[in-house]
Amino acid sequence: MRVNRRFLYTGVFLTGVGGILVAADLGIIDTATLTDALRLWPLAIVAIGLSLVARRTRFSLPGGVLAAAMPGVVLGGALAVAPRFVGDCGARGEPPAAVRQQGTFDGPATVTIEGGCGSINVRTAPGNAWQLSSVNTARRVPSIHSSAQSLSIDTIGEDGLNLLSAGRGTLDVTLPDGDIAGLSLTVTASHTRVDLAGARVADLDLTANASEVVVDASAGSITSLSGDVNVGMLSIHLPAGSDLTGRLSVGGGDLQICTPPGIALSVTTRSGPKEVTVDGLRQTESRWQSPDYASAAHHADLTISAEFGAIEINPIGGCK
Repeated sequence: MRVNRRFLYTGVFLTGVGGILVAADLGIIDTATLTDALRLWPLAIVAIGLSLVARRTRFSLPGGVLAAAMPGVVLGGALAVAPRFVGDCGARGEPPAAVRQQGTFDGPATVTIEGGCGSINVRTAPGNAWQLSSVNTARRVPSIHSSAQSLSIDTIGEDGLNLLSAGRGTLDVTLPDGDIAGLSLTVTASHTRVDLAGARVADLDLTANASEVVVDASAGSITSLSGDVNVGMLSIHLPAGSDLTGRLSVGGGDLQICTPPGIALSVTTRSGPKEVTVDGLRQTESRWQSPDYASAAHHADLTISAEFGAIEINPIGGCK
């Protein structure tokens, strides 16, 4: 009997997916084991490559079965880990680790924050001191480097390679109000809130990867703004008493921009499928300006590139 290999390989692939899901549901494989196993995902590509090499040899059938099984196992593992990962981010049940640290700046400083899987809160306070507190369910301690004019905080480490085992964390950072030379935030799978009351930020750089980031600069000022949204949401309350220019990119997700009284907005949108609304009304032009742009005391000029996503300017009900 001749076997239709397409059906065979499809069956093996689905068996791999379903087998891992059933094993995870029965508790045969725990979250920690699954996350460790997912680090071996390149083996699925190796298996496919070997099957192509062996397709005209006597190893063609077993090679094809292996090439179908490995991606199925990887996909099943990812589907099994995802709902658990959202809840614990790879935590293994240890007591959470808590870290507190503080210092001072002697002038406008550059601040870099990289984090993921949890929540991040950034706020300002009078004076020249900074402080942070961090709690992490996987007992990971953030990497902190500081000087009189810089602060760097990394809660993931190793260029994000340990995100699957980084644990769920809460990071609270307080920065001095006043002049900040640069503030850069890169967050992944995180809920982030930034309140820049009283701060005068020369350069603000935001990256939201599968994250929700809300920035309130209405009581502060920003000179230059840049941001990237990658399958996430970025909401920005613009400052009222200063001019700014900016570049924003939406690679799938939502972008909200709110303007307070006193500042006029000019937005130029480029590329990709997108939906742009102003005050709840859909816009068809690639350029939009506030009606009072010419006479306003302060201006915000933004260029937005959207591969796919929704852009809301002064949405009904306000920004988040």
